[in-house]
Amino acid sequence: MNWETIRVLYGNELRMMLRDRRTMVVAVVLPLLLWPVMFYAIKRTGADREKKLAATVYQYAVTGSQAGQVRRRIARGAELQAENARSAAGREGPAAEFRFQEVTVADPAASLRSDQIHFYLEGLSGPEADAFAAASRASPGGAAPRKSQATALPDPAPARLPGVPMIVIYFQGDRDISQGGSSKMRDLLIRERSRERNTLLLQHGMETPPDQVMLEEKTDVASAGQVTGSYLGRFLTLYLMIFLLTGGSIVALDSVAGEKERGSLETLLTTAARRSEIVAAKQLVIVTVAVLITVIQIGNILAYVTFRVIELPPTWVIDAPPRAIAALLLLFLPMSAFTASILLMLSAYAKSYKEAQLYFFPVYLLSWVPALAAVLPGVSLRSVIVLVPVANVSVAVREIMIGRFDWPMIACVFAAMSLAAAWTARLSAKMLTKESLITASDTDAADLAGGAALFPRRVLRWYALMGVVLFAVALNIPALATFRAQLLFNELGLFLAMPLLMIWRYRLNFREALALRPVKPLVWLGVLLAIPSGHLTAVGIFQLANLVFPVPEKMLEQFARELMPDNIPLWQMFLFLSLLPGVCEEIAFRGTLLFGLRRRLRPVALAVCVGLIFGFFHVTLFRIVPTAFLGFTLTGMALLTGSIFPGIVAHAGNNALGLWLATAEVSTGGLWWPYYLAGAAVFAFAFFIIWRARTPYPGLRP
Repeated sequence: MNWETIRVLYGNELRMMLRDRRTMVVAVVLPLLLWPVMFYAIKRTGADREKKLAATVYQYAVTGSQAGQVRRRIARGAELQAENARSAAGREGPAAEFRFQEVTVADPAASLRSDQIHFYLEGLSGPEADAFAAASRASPGGAAPRKSQATALPDPAPARLPGVPMIVIYFQGDRDISQGGSSKMRDLLIRERSRERNTLLLQHGMETPPDQVMLEEKTDVASAGQVTGSYLGRFLTLYLMIFLLTGGSIVALDSVAGEKERGSLETLLTTAARRSEIVAAKQLVIVTVAVLITVIQIGNILAYVTFRVIELPPTWVIDAPPRAIAALLLLFLPMSAFTASILLMLSAYAKSYKEAQLYFFPVYLLSWVPALAAVLPGVSLRSVIVLVPVANVSVAVREIMIGRFDWPMIACVFAAMSLAAAWTARLSAKMLTKESLITASDTDAADLAGGAALFPRRVLRWYALMGVVLFAVALNIPALATFRAQLLFNELGLFLAMPLLMIWRYRLNFREALALRPVKPLVWLGVLLAIPSGHLTAVGIFQLANLVFPVPEKMLEQFARELMPDNIPLWQMFLFLSLLPGVCEEIAFRGTLLFGLRRRLRPVALAVCVGLIFGFFHVTLFRIVPTAFLGFTLTGMALLTGSIFPGIVAHAGNNALGLWLATAEVSTGGLWWPYYLAGAAVFAFAFFIIWRARTPYPGLRP
């Protein structure tokens, strides 16, 4: 590699960038102007909101058979609030800020929806409270109001005794005033209940005031700098990644995709400069711009903080000794090179500047996942996370900001990140050796032909649209909040209807697109062996992943409750969780998705890609690894047999086995490791049987 050539190309790229006023304005000038505007808007909005809430007199209504008892409790709570305000000698507290007024309305629920009142309270007798609690358990999204709209007192609390009266507070969770007022009223009632309980205990012979028994005191042994560093360290990598991507993308997208449109890339590639030298020069320019923008923006933020444009809590102390700054630079430099290579590959893959912008958005969103690794609880730097690019930097930065300098592991992070940067740099150089990426002739031919020829280019866009619908629509429509409605929408409305729409839109051969082909009889023996052994192997993989990203036990219990409601008959559970996913999801992922990508990726990369997409569509973060493994193996079956049918049987069988084990209260988690190894061995043998009876998927890329 000739460094003099790289220097000349680097200088030429910089001069071209500086001459482009649009690039300089969008990348440097505009962010500098936007930050003060954003800071002022955030500060002004927050101040106005606090002022409005402080001046609000909350309007509420009281209903129910125990309305009189509720009013008496509120009156005693108001007296206690006034006493606390007087004893505080004029100091303002949360209780003194709460002003409320009861109003009379004919229909409290309708008045709440129309914003005539901010919230209302319903007093329930013992039997009514029992019925309310039973309805809440039987139909979380139906008969009883949702948790975001009704709050029983207290919350959280031990198990409620039968026959105990209850006060339910109804509010609108999408309105700040309604939510804030209901919380303040709840706190007032809890304080009043505590005083009443203490009074009763004293009247019945308790000598010591209850609030003086076993006093507790918290002492924080961490310094103010460590507390601030813990907070900043969790998000510092994310902020830097955002700056690197937004700043570097402006240069990267124009560097290759823009030159394709202008026709100057072919001229550059015909010079004596090597492809590796051209790529190195472009990467250096992207890194230079990204780091420069990052430094400018961080300096911009620090300037506003230093001059107190943004008021910070007095306990915030930013402690950054020279060794911390040196360690951060040591980690951020290879991450900048890694990001530059990703952006350069994205620009090289796109045939136009507009298409590159389209590809940039999903890359931008996906980068948030590893950058937020430091936010996950229990993730230690001394784990497998040290080998995961960007995620290892995120966790290491958190440790450095706290003041924990684990230099051997920091060196491992630097080495892993440097290897990832070198690997992506080599990939980007390799991509520019492909003539199909330099000229868009093949793509143009597909555009002209349309139909089935265009489908491989558009298939990922369709699945991106499906992901948007799944995350943004299905999870936020109240009508789809129930177990049956959401599953039916996901399976029939997305995973079945959308593939059929793709087949119709691009005039695909129905049998080929869905791989509706018979298989050899020996394949079914391998499939039957793969169902229990694959399930056990997936559980073992989840246990391994749990060592890197520990999942709280309460999260698993809550997920199990949401996945298996108590009020669903068992036959419907098998229908919704086994049969429908086995058919519909296989049509979506091992059908049209596999068919569309079969000639764009080699078999192993194809199986990994389809498996990862399958995992991301299952929403929950901790399920991505085991679900992606399941998707990888099901795709492998389709590739070896050329058919979708083994995947349907294996998918439905795996889900049915997991459901049966759950209903029988048989846990496969936490077993002795040899059991998981034995399951993996049987699973490998099952795939060996399928491989011996293989009929490969037609039309695969060599």
